[in-house]
Amino acid sequence: MELFKDIEITLRTIQSSVSPTHSHHYFELLYILEGTGIHTINSNHYPYGKGNLFLLTPEDTHSFQTASDTQCCIIDFTKGLFSKRHRRETDRAEITEFFVRMEYIFHNHQNLKGHIEMNLQEAGLTDKLIMQLVTEKERSRIYSSIIIQNIVFLLLNIIARLIQENIAGELKSAGLKNIIHEITTYIQQHVYQKELLKLENLAHQFHKTPDHLNRYFKKQTGLTLKTYINRYKLNLVETRLHYSDLTISEIADEMGFTDESHLNKVFKSALGQTAKAYRKSL
Repeated sequence: MELFKDIEITLRTIQSSVSPTHSHHYFELLYILEGTGIHTINSNHYPYGKGNLFLLTPEDTHSFQTASDTQCCIIDFTKGLFSKRHRRETDRAEITEFFVRMEYIFHNHQNLKGHIEMNLQEAGLTDKLIMQLVTEKERSRIYSSIIIQNIVFLLLNIIARLIQENIAGELKSAGLKNIIHEITTYIQQHVYQKELLKLENLAHQFHKTPDHLNRYFKKQTGLTLKTYINRYKLNLVETRLHYSDLTISEIADEMGFTDESHLNKVFKSALGQTAKAYRKSL
C-alpha cells in the first residue's frame, strides 16, 4: 500500500526578490537546498540559508524575500491523506503509526519558531535524507515509493523528537516537573490504544498508584487525566472534521468513542456544539 501517494514532493526555485504570500493544504515541510534571504511566516521575519527546514501549517501564511536565488524541496501533505480511501486501502496499524506522529507534530508545532533547530548530527542526517528523497522522486526507480515513504516517516520522527525536547526544555526552564511532559507525550503517542490509557495502566507505566498519579497530574495541570485525554482526542476530532471526508460515526469509531451519539455528547459538553454542527460551520 502506498500510504504516501498523496504527498506531493516538488523542487522550486525562487528567483524574484519577493514571492507572493500564500498558505497550504494541511501542513508542509520546506527544506532550503540553496540560497539565502528572509522567510516571512505570519508577519514574523526569519533569516534562512542552506540546510534550514521549516514546518508550515494551514494557519500559516508565508513569503520569501530572497538575497540570492533560492532552491527548496517541498514536502506537501495533501488532503487526500485524510480520505476514506486511505482507511479502506491501508492497514490500520500503518495509518495509526503515521498519523500519531503527524498529529503530534501538528498539535505541538507552536513549539517551533522559524526553522527547526538541529544539532550538527541531526542536520547532517536530515540533509542526506532530503537529498535521497529528491533522487528517488526524480529517478523513480524500483522500490522508490517505499524508500520515499520511509524517508518521510524518518523526517517526521526527527521533528517529533525535537518538539518533545523543546517542550521538555521549556518546562524545565519554568521549573515544572518533566514527568508531566512525559505523561502527556505518552498519552498523545498512544491515543489510539484505549487499554494503555486506562488509569491503572498509566499508573503502572509511571510507577505510581492510580490515585496518586491522578492527584499529581491535576495538581500540576489543573486537569484530571480523563479530562486531558478527552480534550486531546477532541483536538484530533476537530482536525478530522476539518480535513477529512470521514463521517462522524467513522471518526467516533477511530477515536475510541462508543458511537456517534457519545462523541457528540462529549464534543458539545467541551465545545458548546455537536460535531455535526461544528462541521457545518466550517
